[in-house]
Amino acid sequence: MSTNLPGGKGGLYLSLAFSIASVAVILVFTVDENTLESVLRLKPAFLALAGVMVVITWLVEGLRIRSIAKAMGYQGVLRLRDAVRVFLVTFFFAGITPLALGEWPAQVYALCRSGLSAGEATAVALVRGFFTKLIFVTLAAFLLFIDGRASSGSGMIFQLFRYTFWIITATTGVYLLMLWKSGLAQSILEKLKRYRRFQALYERRPRVRRFISKLLAEAVQFEETVHQFNRKNILYFFLPLLYTFVFWCIFYAIGPVLLLGLGVQVDIRAAVTWQVMIMLMIPYIPVPGGSGAAEFGLATLFAAFVPSHILGVFIIAWRFFTYYLTMIFGGLIAFGVRK
Repeated sequence: MSTNLPGGKGGLYLSLAFSIASVAVILVFTVDENTLESVLRLKPAFLALAGVMVVITWLVEGLRIRSIAKAMGYQGVLRLRDAVRVFLVTFFFAGITPLALGEWPAQVYALCRSGLSAGEATAVALVRGFFTKLIFVTLAAFLLFIDGRASSGSGMIFQLFRYTFWIITATTGVYLLMLWKSGLAQSILEKLKRYRRFQALYERRPRVRRFISKLLAEAVQFEETVHQFNRKNILYFFLPLLYTFVFWCIFYAIGPVLLLGLGVQVDIRAAVTWQVMIMLMIPYIPVPGGSGAAEFGLATLFAAFVPSHILGVFIIAWRFFTYYLTMIFGGLIAFGVRK
Protein backbone atom coordinates (compact mmCIF):
# COMPACT_ATOMS: atom_id res chain seq x y z
CA MET A 1 0.00 0.00 0.00
CA SER A 2 2.83 2.39 0.75
CA THR A 3 3.89 2.52 -2.89
CA ASN A 4 0.63 4.30 -3.71
CA LEU A 5 0.86 6.91 -0.97
CA PRO A 6 2.53 9.75 -2.93
CA GLY A 7 -0.33 9.75 -5.46
CA GLY A 8 -2.73 9.46 -2.55
CA LYS A 9 -1.33 12.64 -1.04
CA GLY A 10 -1.97 14.45 -4.31
CA GLY A 11 -5.61 13.36 -4.32
CA LEU A 12 -6.00 14.38 -0.69
CA TYR A 13 -4.50 17.83 -1.33
CA LEU A 14 -6.74 18.28 -4.37
CA SER A 15 -9.83 17.35 -2.38
CA LEU A 16 -8.88 19.74 0.41
CA ALA A 17 -8.17 22.55 -2.05
CA PHE A 18 -11.57 22.24 -3.73
CA SER A 19 -13.36 22.00 -0.38
CA ILE A 20 -11.57 24.99 1.13
CA ALA A 21 -12.12 27.12 -1.97
CA SER A 22 -15.82 26.29 -2.20
CA VAL A 23 -16.42 26.81 1.53
CA ALA A 24 -14.56 30.14 1.36
CA VAL A 25 -16.87 31.32 -1.42
CA ILE A 26 -19.96 30.19 0.50
CA LEU A 27 -18.77 31.93 3.69
CA VAL A 28 -18.16 35.18 1.81
CA PHE A 29 -21.83 35.28 0.79
CA THR A 30 -23.35 33.96 4.02
CA VAL A 31 -21.35 35.30 6.97
CA ASP A 32 -22.79 38.39 8.68
CA GLU A 33 -22.97 39.89 12.17
CA ASN A 34 -25.26 37.06 13.35
CA THR A 35 -22.87 34.27 12.38
CA LEU A 36 -20.51 34.60 15.35
CA GLU A 37 -23.42 34.79 17.77
CA SER A 38 -24.89 31.58 16.31
CA VAL A 39 -21.53 29.79 16.51
CA LEU A 40 -21.12 30.80 20.16
CA ARG A 41 -24.57 29.39 20.90
CA LEU A 42 -23.58 26.07 19.29
CA LYS A 43 -24.36 23.22 21.66
CA PRO A 44 -21.24 21.04 22.16
CA ALA A 45 -23.38 18.05 23.13
CA PHE A 46 -24.74 17.84 19.58
CA LEU A 47 -21.23 17.94 18.13
CA ALA A 48 -20.21 15.14 20.49
CA LEU A 49 -23.30 13.18 19.46
CA ALA A 50 -22.40 13.63 15.78
CA GLY A 51 -18.89 12.33 16.50
CA VAL A 52 -20.28 9.29 18.34
CA MET A 53 -22.62 8.60 15.42
CA VAL A 54 -19.66 8.62 13.02
CA VAL A 55 -17.80 6.08 15.17
CA ILE A 56 -20.93 3.92 15.31
CA THR A 57 -21.08 3.92 11.49
CA TRP A 58 -17.50 2.59 11.47
CA LEU A 59 -18.50 -0.27 13.77
CA VAL A 60 -21.64 -1.02 11.75
CA GLU A 61 -19.61 -1.11 8.55
CA GLY A 62 -17.09 -3.43 10.19
CA LEU A 63 -19.92 -5.74 11.23
CA ARG A 64 -21.31 -5.61 7.69
CA ILE A 65 -17.97 -6.65 6.14
CA ARG A 66 -17.63 -9.49 8.66
CA SER A 67 -21.18 -10.71 8.07
CA ILE A 68 -20.74 -10.69 4.27
CA ALA A 69 -17.51 -12.69 4.53
CA LYS A 70 -19.16 -15.20 6.86
CA ALA A 71 -22.28 -15.51 4.70
CA MET A 72 -20.10 -16.22 1.68
CA GLY A 73 -18.35 -19.11 3.38
CA TYR A 74 -15.10 -17.56 4.65
CA GLN A 75 -13.71 -20.07 7.15
CA GLY A 76 -11.15 -17.83 8.82
CA VAL A 77 -11.62 -15.37 11.67
CA LEU A 78 -12.13 -11.77 10.59
CA ARG A 79 -11.96 -9.68 13.74
CA LEU A 80 -14.17 -6.62 14.10
CA ARG A 81 -11.10 -4.42 14.56
CA ASP A 82 -9.65 -5.64 11.27
CA ALA A 83 -12.98 -5.22 9.46
CA VAL A 84 -13.22 -1.62 10.69
CA ARG A 85 -9.68 -1.00 9.46
CA VAL A 86 -10.69 -2.39 6.06
CA PHE A 87 -13.56 0.10 5.88
CA LEU A 88 -11.44 3.08 6.95
CA VAL A 89 -8.67 2.34 4.46
CA THR A 90 -11.24 1.72 1.72
CA PHE A 91 -12.99 5.01 2.50
CA PHE A 92 -9.68 6.89 2.45
CA PHE A 93 -8.57 5.65 -0.96
CA ALA A 94 -12.07 6.08 -2.39
CA GLY A 95 -12.03 9.66 -1.13
CA ILE A 96 -8.68 10.66 -2.61
CA THR A 97 -9.24 9.25 -6.10
CA PRO A 98 -11.51 10.69 -8.83
CA LEU A 99 -14.77 8.77 -9.22
CA ALA A 100 -13.72 6.70 -6.16
CA LEU A 101 -11.56 4.52 -8.42
CA GLY A 102 -9.29 3.57 -5.52
CA GLU A 103 -12.10 1.96 -3.54
CA TRP A 104 -11.99 -1.57 -4.95
CA PRO A 105 -8.20 -2.06 -5.06
CA ALA A 106 -7.83 -0.70 -1.51
CA GLN A 107 -10.68 -2.83 -0.20
CA VAL A 108 -9.39 -6.03 -1.80
CA TYR A 109 -5.85 -5.35 -0.58
CA ALA A 110 -7.00 -4.57 2.96
CA LEU A 111 -9.15 -7.72 3.05
CA CYS A 112 -6.18 -9.79 1.83
CA ARG A 113 -4.07 -8.36 4.64
CA SER A 114 -6.80 -9.50 7.03
CA GLY A 115 -6.49 -13.11 5.86
CA LEU A 116 -8.79 -13.51 2.85
CA SER A 117 -7.49 -14.71 -0.51
CA ALA A 118 -7.65 -12.31 -3.44
CA GLY A 119 -10.58 -14.22 -4.92
CA GLU A 120 -12.51 -14.19 -1.63
CA ALA A 121 -11.73 -10.51 -1.05
CA THR A 122 -12.92 -9.56 -4.54
CA ALA A 123 -16.15 -11.47 -4.02
CA VAL A 124 -16.79 -9.79 -0.64
CA ALA A 125 -16.08 -6.37 -2.17
CA LEU A 126 -18.48 -7.12 -5.01
CA VAL A 127 -21.35 -8.13 -2.71
CA ARG A 128 -20.70 -5.17 -0.38
CA GLY A 129 -20.80 -2.77 -3.33
CA PHE A 130 -23.94 -4.42 -4.69
CA PHE A 131 -25.81 -4.02 -1.39
CA THR A 132 -24.79 -0.34 -1.16
CA LYS A 133 -25.92 0.37 -4.71
CA LEU A 134 -29.16 -1.51 -4.09
CA ILE A 135 -29.96 0.80 -1.15
CA PHE A 136 -29.00 3.86 -3.22
CA VAL A 137 -31.16 2.84 -6.19
CA THR A 138 -34.11 2.15 -3.89
CA LEU A 139 -33.79 5.56 -2.19
CA ALA A 140 -33.34 7.38 -5.49
CA ALA A 141 -36.34 5.62 -7.04
CA PHE A 142 -38.45 6.58 -4.02
CA LEU A 143 -37.43 10.24 -4.33
CA LEU A 144 -38.09 10.30 -8.07
CA PHE A 145 -41.26 8.25 -8.45
CA ILE A 146 -43.02 8.35 -5.07
CA ASP A 147 -41.87 11.33 -3.01
CA GLY A 148 -41.79 13.62 -6.05
CA ARG A 149 -39.41 16.25 -4.69
CA ALA A 150 -36.49 15.18 -6.84
CA SER A 151 -38.57 14.74 -9.99
CA SER A 152 -40.37 18.08 -9.73
CA GLY A 153 -37.33 20.17 -8.75
CA SER A 154 -35.74 22.47 -11.29
CA GLY A 155 -32.16 23.57 -11.64
CA MET A 156 -28.84 21.94 -12.44
CA ILE A 157 -28.57 19.88 -9.26
CA PHE A 158 -31.94 18.19 -9.82
CA GLN A 159 -31.05 17.46 -13.44
CA LEU A 160 -27.74 15.93 -12.34
CA PHE A 161 -29.55 13.81 -9.80
CA ARG A 162 -31.93 12.46 -12.43
CA TYR A 163 -29.01 11.57 -14.71
CA THR A 164 -27.17 10.01 -11.78
CA PHE A 165 -30.16 7.80 -11.01
CA TRP A 166 -29.92 6.12 -14.42
CA ILE A 167 -26.14 5.78 -14.11
CA ILE A 168 -26.31 4.11 -10.70
CA THR A 169 -29.16 1.88 -11.93
CA ALA A 170 -26.96 0.76 -14.82
CA THR A 171 -23.94 0.13 -12.58
CA THR A 172 -26.11 -1.85 -10.17
CA GLY A 173 -27.11 -3.98 -13.16
CA VAL A 174 -23.42 -4.52 -13.96
CA TYR A 175 -22.78 -5.68 -10.39
CA LEU A 176 -25.72 -8.07 -10.65
CA LEU A 177 -24.31 -9.41 -13.93
CA MET A 178 -20.92 -9.96 -12.29
CA LEU A 179 -22.63 -11.95 -9.53
CA TRP A 180 -24.61 -13.96 -12.07
CA LYS A 181 -21.66 -14.56 -14.45
CA SER A 182 -18.98 -15.08 -11.80
CA GLY A 183 -17.03 -17.49 -14.02
CA LEU A 184 -16.42 -14.89 -16.72
CA ALA A 185 -12.88 -14.03 -15.57
CA GLN A 186 -11.90 -17.70 -15.54
CA SER A 187 -13.31 -18.21 -19.04
CA ILE A 188 -11.37 -15.22 -20.39
CA LEU A 189 -8.10 -16.47 -18.87
CA GLU A 190 -8.65 -19.97 -20.24
CA LYS A 191 -9.27 -18.56 -23.72
CA LEU A 192 -6.16 -16.39 -23.39
CA LYS A 193 -4.06 -19.46 -22.64
CA ARG A 194 -5.34 -21.12 -25.82
CA TYR A 195 -4.79 -18.03 -27.96
CA ARG A 196 -2.12 -18.92 -30.53
CA ARG A 197 -0.04 -15.75 -30.25
CA PHE A 198 -0.11 -15.85 -26.47
CA GLN A 199 0.77 -19.54 -26.18
CA ALA A 200 4.38 -19.03 -27.24
CA LEU A 201 4.86 -16.31 -24.62
CA TYR A 202 3.09 -18.43 -22.01
CA GLU A 203 5.31 -21.45 -22.67
CA ARG A 204 8.63 -19.55 -22.93
CA ARG A 205 8.28 -17.24 -19.93
CA PRO A 206 8.04 -18.96 -16.52
CA ARG A 207 7.05 -15.68 -14.84
CA VAL A 208 4.13 -15.19 -17.21
CA ARG A 209 3.10 -18.80 -16.69
CA ARG A 210 3.19 -18.44 -12.89
CA PHE A 211 1.31 -15.14 -13.07
CA ILE A 212 -1.49 -16.54 -15.26
CA SER A 213 -1.71 -19.66 -13.08
CA LYS A 214 -2.06 -17.48 -9.99
CA LEU A 215 -4.75 -15.39 -11.67
CA LEU A 216 -6.62 -18.54 -12.68
CA ALA A 217 -6.48 -19.90 -9.12
CA GLU A 218 -7.89 -16.63 -7.75
CA ALA A 219 -10.55 -16.53 -10.49
CA VAL A 220 -11.65 -20.03 -9.48
CA GLN A 221 -11.71 -18.96 -5.82
CA PHE A 222 -13.74 -15.90 -6.74
CA GLU A 223 -16.28 -18.00 -8.65
CA GLU A 224 -16.60 -20.51 -5.81
CA THR A 225 -17.09 -17.73 -3.26
CA VAL A 226 -19.70 -15.92 -5.36
CA HIS A 227 -21.52 -19.23 -5.82
CA GLN A 228 -22.17 -19.13 -2.08
CA PHE A 229 -24.20 -15.98 -2.76
CA ASN A 230 -26.07 -17.59 -5.65
CA ARG A 231 -26.76 -20.92 -3.91
CA LYS A 232 -27.73 -19.80 -0.43
CA ASN A 233 -31.09 -18.62 0.73
CA ILE A 234 -31.41 -14.82 0.80
CA LEU A 235 -31.93 -15.08 4.56
CA TYR A 236 -28.18 -15.69 4.90
CA PHE A 237 -27.68 -12.14 3.65
CA PHE A 238 -30.43 -10.53 5.72
CA LEU A 239 -27.89 -9.39 8.33
CA PRO A 240 -25.55 -7.67 5.82
CA LEU A 241 -28.56 -5.95 4.25
CA LEU A 242 -29.74 -4.86 7.70
CA TYR A 243 -26.29 -3.45 8.52
CA THR A 244 -26.32 -1.56 5.21
CA PHE A 245 -29.70 -0.03 6.06
CA VAL A 246 -28.63 0.87 9.62
CA PHE A 247 -25.41 2.47 8.36
CA TRP A 248 -27.24 4.87 6.05
CA CYS A 249 -29.95 5.63 8.62
CA ILE A 250 -27.28 6.78 11.08
CA PHE A 251 -25.35 8.60 8.37
CA TYR A 252 -28.35 10.60 7.19
CA ALA A 253 -29.23 11.48 10.80
CA ILE A 254 -25.94 13.39 11.22
CA GLY A 255 -27.19 16.42 9.26
CA PRO A 256 -30.33 16.93 11.38
CA VAL A 257 -28.29 16.52 14.59
CA LEU A 258 -25.89 19.25 13.49
CA LEU A 259 -28.78 21.55 12.56
CA LEU A 260 -30.33 21.03 15.99
CA GLY A 261 -26.99 21.90 17.54
CA LEU A 262 -27.02 25.16 15.59
CA GLY A 263 -30.52 25.93 16.83
CA VAL A 264 -32.25 25.39 13.48
CA GLN A 265 -35.79 24.03 13.31
CA VAL A 266 -35.19 20.90 11.27
CA ASP A 267 -37.34 19.65 8.42
CA ILE A 268 -36.29 15.99 8.81
CA ARG A 269 -37.79 14.87 5.53
CA ALA A 270 -36.08 17.62 3.53
CA ALA A 271 -32.76 17.20 5.37
CA VAL A 272 -32.64 13.47 4.61
CA THR A 273 -33.82 13.96 1.01
CA TRP A 274 -31.14 16.52 0.18
CA GLN A 275 -28.40 14.42 1.79
CA VAL A 276 -29.49 11.39 -0.25
CA MET A 277 -29.31 13.43 -3.45
CA ILE A 278 -25.83 14.76 -2.65
CA MET A 279 -24.43 11.37 -1.63
CA LEU A 280 -25.74 9.72 -4.81
CA MET A 281 -24.03 12.29 -7.00
CA ILE A 282 -20.65 12.49 -5.20
CA PRO A 283 -19.18 9.21 -6.62
CA TYR A 284 -19.82 10.40 -10.18
CA ILE A 285 -18.15 13.79 -9.84
CA PRO A 286 -14.61 13.60 -11.33
CA VAL A 287 -12.98 15.28 -8.33
CA PRO A 288 -11.69 13.33 -5.30
CA GLY A 289 -14.48 13.08 -2.75
CA GLY A 290 -16.77 15.20 -4.90
CA SER A 291 -15.17 18.21 -3.22
CA GLY A 292 -16.53 21.54 -4.32
CA ALA A 293 -19.66 20.05 -5.85
CA ALA A 294 -20.71 18.59 -2.49
CA GLU A 295 -20.36 21.94 -0.71
CA PHE A 296 -22.13 23.98 -3.38
CA GLY A 297 -24.83 21.32 -3.71
CA LEU A 298 -25.49 21.45 0.03
CA ALA A 299 -25.62 25.25 -0.06
CA THR A 300 -28.14 25.16 -2.89
CA LEU A 301 -30.45 22.57 -1.34
CA PHE A 302 -30.30 23.56 2.34
CA ALA A 303 -30.63 27.30 1.72
CA ALA A 304 -34.43 26.83 1.65
CA PHE A 305 -34.68 26.21 5.41
CA VAL A 306 -31.25 26.96 6.93
CA PRO A 307 -30.70 30.65 7.78
CA SER A 308 -28.04 32.12 5.51
CA HIS A 309 -25.82 33.37 8.35
CA ILE A 310 -25.18 29.79 9.57
CA LEU A 311 -25.41 27.96 6.24
CA GLY A 312 -21.63 28.03 5.74
CA VAL A 313 -21.00 26.85 9.30
CA PHE A 314 -23.42 23.95 8.82
CA ILE A 315 -21.73 22.91 5.56
CA ILE A 316 -18.31 22.91 7.23
CA ALA A 317 -19.61 20.82 10.13
CA TRP A 318 -21.50 18.38 7.89
CA ARG A 319 -18.55 17.87 5.58
CA PHE A 320 -16.19 17.36 8.51
CA PHE A 321 -18.32 14.73 10.26
CA THR A 322 -19.51 12.87 7.14
CA TYR A 323 -16.25 12.93 5.19
CA TYR A 324 -13.08 14.36 6.68
CA LEU A 325 -13.26 12.73 10.11
CA THR A 326 -13.37 9.27 8.53
CA MET A 327 -10.73 10.37 6.01
CA ILE A 328 -8.39 11.42 8.81
CA PHE A 329 -8.56 8.08 10.61
CA GLY A 330 -8.44 6.14 7.34
CA GLY A 331 -5.38 8.12 6.31
CA LEU A 332 -3.65 7.44 9.63
CA ILE A 333 -4.14 3.72 9.11
CA ALA A 334 -3.14 3.83 5.42
CA PHE A 335 -0.01 5.87 6.00
CA GLY A 336 0.87 3.71 8.99
CA VAL A 337 1.21 0.61 6.79
CA ARG A 338 4.90 0.35 5.93
CA LYS A 339 5.34 -3.34 5.14
